[in-house]
Amino acid sequence: MNVRKKLIGAASVLAVSAGLLGAGIVTAPAAHAASTCTTAVLTNMGSHYYANQPSTNSWSTNCLLSQGNQGYAVEALQRSLKRCVNSWTQNNVVVDGIYGPKTAQAVRYAQAKYGVAVDGVYGPNTRDAMRWWSENFGSGGDACRS
Repeated sequence: MNVRKKLIGAASVLAVSAGLLGAGIVTAPAAHAASTCTTAVLTNMGSHYYANQPSTNSWSTNCLLSQGNQGYAVEALQRSLKRCVNSWTQNNVVVDGIYGPKTAQAVRYAQAKYGVAVDGVYGPNTRDAMRWWSENFGSGGDACRS
């Protein structure tokens, strides 16, 4: 009888463990499933203002950027970090299309400033919280808008 109880107990532990492992895979944060931003799309910020925001080739702005990424999507992010966050980012971000340590540091600074989880990775939460360099195609007067 003791052997049977031990086998049932071991089987239960394995079943629970397998369930937890499976749940870990299923419940991974949505940000990890997002695509990498590869380009930028003009987003209407209201009142004739449009901002270039990082996007995928299918124009989705639900995408990620992190250290090592390069290209137009990174340039769009850097432009707004440089012009719209504060004087530190204005002086330290270079709009060169390379997501290096200074860009990651600026993203962390913006995330802290705008109340987003600070991880140095640009994603949908950072996009929604930050201000964007926007051009006014109606009457001029470009500005930072959220």
